[in-house]
Amino acid sequence: MDASSFTPNHADARSLVPTTTNEPRWLQAFFLLLASAYAALLIRFPNPFFADDSFFYLQVGRNFALGHGSTFNRLMPTNGYHPVWMLLCALVYKFFPGRASGLHAVAALIVLLNLTTLWLARHLLQKLGAEAWIAWTVLLPFLFGLQLGTESSLSAAVLAAMLLALHAWFESPSCGAAFLFNAAAMLAVLSRLDSIFVIASIWIAVLLWSARQSDRRSLRWHLQCIPLYILFWGGYLLTNLVWFHNIVPISGLLKSSNPWDHRFGHNLPHTALIALALAALALLVLWRRQRDRWLLYAELPFFIGVLLHAAYITLRMTSETRWTWYYTSWALLAALTSARATAALLRARQGSHTPRLIALACAVVFSLALFQHYGWHHSKLQSLPLPPVQFEQAIEAQDHIHRVLAYDQPGAMAYYSNISVVPVDGLMGNLDFQQELAHQGLQEFLHREKIEAFVGPPVPFDDWGKRTYCDQIFLESTRFTCAPIGHGLWTITGVEIYARRPFQPSGFIALSPAQILWNQPNYVAVWSMAQP
Repeated sequence: MDASSFTPNHADARSLVPTTTNEPRWLQAFFLLLASAYAALLIRFPNPFFADDSFFYLQVGRNFALGHGSTFNRLMPTNGYHPVWMLLCALVYKFFPGRASGLHAVAALIVLLNLTTLWLARHLLQKLGAEAWIAWTVLLPFLFGLQLGTESSLSAAVLAAMLLALHAWFESPSCGAAFLFNAAAMLAVLSRLDSIFVIASIWIAVLLWSARQSDRRSLRWHLQCIPLYILFWGGYLLTNLVWFHNIVPISGLLKSSNPWDHRFGHNLPHTALIALALAALALLVLWRRQRDRWLLYAELPFFIGVLLHAAYITLRMTSETRWTWYYTSWALLAALTSARATAALLRARQGSHTPRLIALACAVVFSLALFQHYGWHHSKLQSLPLPPVQFEQAIEAQDHIHRVLAYDQPGAMAYYSNISVVPVDGLMGNLDFQQELAHQGLQEFLHREKIEAFVGPPVPFDDWGKRTYCDQIFLESTRFTCAPIGHGLWTITGVEIYARRPFQPSGFIALSPAQILWNQPNYVAVWSMAQP
């Protein structure tokens, strides 16, 4: 029996729309040139496009490639990462072990993944009867300017591949098509673990679609792929149990029990809210004008997964999840649904070319404006002195400091030096470290590991700095005590370190101006642990 024997039920009665598009060639050329410009800047000047968290992966991947294992600082193991991106980074450093060459090579890999996402999005939208220019207007600045060198470029590419594989399965059900969809879905979660909400929602929707087909083979093929998830997801959890002695997929500790962190919307950034609003509006348009199979079994389940992810972030995570790379799946959905909704609206006004011309002009102007901000402006920051390099020159070379405790900004600091950096917020540590802080106290750890300095915020503070750092818990790991020094300025007098599992104070470090080894405005200050 061939694929044509799969007879759709009433929910499939309006199948996917014709796949004809008439995207202007000049517009395609414009976006290709724009993507090339983004790519050139990212590869040539990667540092301004990378966040400090990006260097977590580069540091762990480089240590892994150099034979030191899964560790950020060579003092303790870590599984605080999404596994596939870390493995790709380790592979890059196998071939480019130098810090500078490896950084440029990772940037080139990110460019390749971004271009893959754009191609997959265009290919999918062509099959769905929509043009890619709306999607590219959203995706180009997001992928190149807002992902900041993280695993999200990989996540976007795999999610886009999963959607394209799902479309192929809908159009021509087969065992191979079911396998490709489920393999991509499995890989999407290992590329970014919180994609589980989107993948689970789509997987259940596809299960319902398969169950509604007159030929039961589609359902059987879908269910036969379950061992794929057991093998790879189960294998990943098993590696955590064997090497890190727990089955917590990421023992990075941005999960919070602080009610302040869980106010509705407190930890969703503008990027997330804009993407959520765009997707919701586009889905409403599609519901009214084009209620087809793709909307019912792909886009709506994807949106439900996004809402579940939003609930998880709002109710479980801390306000530090404001960073844009948490919301790649949201931006991808917003881009694809906006393109489809725009196509539906323009088809309804085929007699008039004015709305289309206005939309095209807006897309071009908007894309150029975003490139100026997220591309060109970012690249200009390359000319500024690089604080992590200055840190290495000032601390490692002159003061012979080898191990430090850091309140924040540990990524590039560790990557650009040979100093072992221990982030007190736990992101690049493990649960044993947190439990040791809780049960044995901070001083035991400092003495055993011979920690020589503490890295904190630069001093002195103005009123904003005082409100941010002084006498309140920062990143659920530090609480700075401060004293006024006149002229509306404040300085740090000490820091209390908190264990995060269980959450409790673990020890206090006195910090005086005489202990300051280095103080870089807008970056960090370094205090010697040795008392003056």
